[in-house]
Amino acid sequence: MKKYWLSMLGLLVALSVVVAACGTPEGGNAANGNTEDKDAAKKLVRYVMPGTAPKDQAAGEAAINKKLEEDGLNLKYQAIYIPWDVWDQKTNLMMSTGEEFELIHIMHDSKGPNVFASNGGIIPIDEYLDEYGLELKKSLPEWVWDTAKISGKIYSVPNYWLDSAYADGMVTIRQDLLEKNGLQAPKSADDLLKVAETLKSNWPDANKNVFIRTLNTEPAYYLHPTYETYPFTVFQNLIRIDQQGKVSSWIESEEFKKDAAFFRAAYQKGLINPDVLTAPTEVVNNEEQMGRFLFREGDGVTDKVGEKVPGAKLEGYFLNEAIKFRSYGVRNSNGVSATSPHPEAAIQFLNWVYSSQDNFDLVLYGPEGEYWKNIGDGLKEDLKLDSNGAPAYQVASWMLGHVEMNRWAANTHPTILKYRASQSKDAVNSITLGFNFDASKVSVEYTNTLAEFNTSILPIKLGLLDYETAFPAALKKMKAAGLDKVVEEYNQQFQAFLKAKQ
Repeated sequence: MKKYWLSMLGLLVALSVVVAACGTPEGGNAANGNTEDKDAAKKLVRYVMPGTAPKDQAAGEAAINKKLEEDGLNLKYQAIYIPWDVWDQKTNLMMSTGEEFELIHIMHDSKGPNVFASNGGIIPIDEYLDEYGLELKKSLPEWVWDTAKISGKIYSVPNYWLDSAYADGMVTIRQDLLEKNGLQAPKSADDLLKVAETLKSNWPDANKNVFIRTLNTEPAYYLHPTYETYPFTVFQNLIRIDQQGKVSSWIESEEFKKDAAFFRAAYQKGLINPDVLTAPTEVVNNEEQMGRFLFREGDGVTDKVGEKVPGAKLEGYFLNEAIKFRSYGVRNSNGVSATSPHPEAAIQFLNWVYSSQDNFDLVLYGPEGEYWKNIGDGLKEDLKLDSNGAPAYQVASWMLGHVEMNRWAANTHPTILKYRASQSKDAVNSITLGFNFDASKVSVEYTNTLAEFNTSILPIKLGLLDYETAFPAALKKMKAAGLDKVVEEYNQQFQAFLKAKQ
């Protein structure tokens, strides 16, 4: 009997230990189980984006998820970074195999929302915006939302991180060399050529092989506001659309001919690199970082060149600042994946991000006081850096930013703040805003004409070949590649778009 009660006592003690382990914080397995159960019940917000994760990505995500829980949202955020060199291959595979995720970043200049939508990769989000995205909808102007519509439905959340009215048309010049040579800011194409020619002749280094830094894949937007026919829109170097809705071939326009004449004059003056089509990108970029350019097409204003070249200063100029024109709405957006088991979670998350400056700051820059310090006027001081001097945690504003909420580094150039941290109040919107061309019906011709442009037209556009001499044969090749069919298809879709708006 004594042995029986001793056995029963031992069993009770063992059971009490098990109960204690299950019911107290010291019972690690049970406590972890509760946490895991809670996490498992949350809706995932898996955001697929290009690039490399920052050093403290895990810590940043933990802080975001803690704040989401505190705010009563049953969501768990997870960033999925995919390296640039396999971005297209990997994202295509994810979608074709049905891999689950909620958000994907869309870069319109490589593969726009219309392509993702036609492939079934992203879904329309109007119903989710109406139910879960009221703050998100209010955060963007109505015209920005219009740019995200395909066949009348919204297919992506535009990333309005800058006002495109200030994005086209700027040229960047060495301000220190302008002053040294007694030159004024250029106001015309002729002024710009004279400035470039003078800078090259008086370049301060013995190596005077310095040239205009061109953006080969884009039209010469900075010249267009000086033309009497402006404003007009150029699509993919192929199509010209005026503000009355007329669609025509861009390379057959008088404006393209003027662009070519400008570059031909620059080339003949030795201002264009003879190897502009073949120069390695890293060499060209290194020249730019050292301030070795006569002027740079587009916005390249930064103070970093002064760190490598003492006394060097950059400044940005518009040849005609009187006209502000939005030739496009946004060039980046975020789509909701068709593979998500709970697509509403993506909109709930973005609605939360843009509902307050605090949430926005946390998601883009990490916890304040640990990763960055607010120094006022939309500026921040980074407190924690990685071994390369980059913020230890940060999401690029071009992926998830907002023109009125972005924070800028303390040493950001004043010109950048002037044109990137505000919206234009008087800009004219392109008649094409909200139209997304679907090239699927002319996919072969579209691909062929883009390739032929680089082969036959680009050397003319950059001044390497004389327009009058080379253009007729080049145009024949473009026509053979299917240019007229592409223009015709674009026109039919665009006219239908205009009619539907009316």
